[in-house]
Amino acid sequence: PASEADEMTAKAEARGQEVVFCESEGYEQGYLDACEACDGWEIRYFEGTVNELPDEVREAVTVLSCFIRSRVSREFIETCPNLKLVATRSAGYDHIDLKACQEWGVTVCNVPQYGENTVAEHTLGLILTLSRHVYEGVDRVKRGNLGLDGLLGFDLHGKTLGVIGAGRIGLRVARFGVALNMRVLAYDLRPNDLLAEVVGFEYRDLDGLLRESDVVSVHVP
Repeated sequence: PASEADEMTAKAEARGQEVVFCESEGYEQGYLDACEACDGWEIRYFEGTVNELPDEVREAVTVLSCFIRSRVSREFIETCPNLKLVATRSAGYDHIDLKACQEWGVTVCNVPQYGENTVAEHTLGLILTLSRHVYEGVDRVKRGNLGLDGLLGFDLHGKTLGVIGAGRIGLRVARFGVALNMRVLAYDLRPNDLLAEVVGFEYRDLDGLLRESDVVSVHVP
C-alpha cells in the first residue's frame, strides 16, 4: 500500500539523522525505545544539559529534545550545523534563543498544556501547608513534641488570593481560590474580562494586587 511505502521511505530518510534527548530520565527512555514513531531514527540519551553535549554529538544532531535547565543559546545553535528542530519538554521556552533559531531555520516546539493541573494542585497544597503550618507540625511530631504553640494558622475562607500571571496554570489556581470562597485578584499582561467573569476574579495592576492580597501565587517566567 502507498501508506506503507511512504512510511518506509520516511524511515529510510530518517536513518543517519540523530534525535538527542538531554536531561533524560530512565522512565522516559523506556517509553521512547518502545515507541513505534521513533523506529528508524538514531536516538541518543544524555542525563546532562545541551551545554554538556560532546562536539561530535552537536555536529550530528538533527532533532534536539531538552528541558528547562538547558540553555539553547545562539552560541550553542551555531555549533549544531544539522539542527532542524528543538522540542522542549516544558511549557516555558525562555531558555531558548528564539531569534537565533529563526535565523538558522530551526523550528521550536513546546508543550503548552504541560502540567496545568499538576502545578496548580501543587500550588494549592503549598498554600494549605503554609496557612496551616503543616510542615512545622509534622516536623515537631517527629521530634516527639505534641505542643500546639506557634502552630495557629488561618482560614483561607474570606481571604484575598492574588495570582500573578493568569495563564493556563494561574487560571486553575484562581478557580481553586474561588472554590475556597476566597476573593481572587489577578495581574496579567493580557487581561481577559470574559474569563474573569466566568471564573469569578477581578483584575488589578501589580501594585494593587500586592497591596490587597493575603496570599500571592506567581505563575510567570
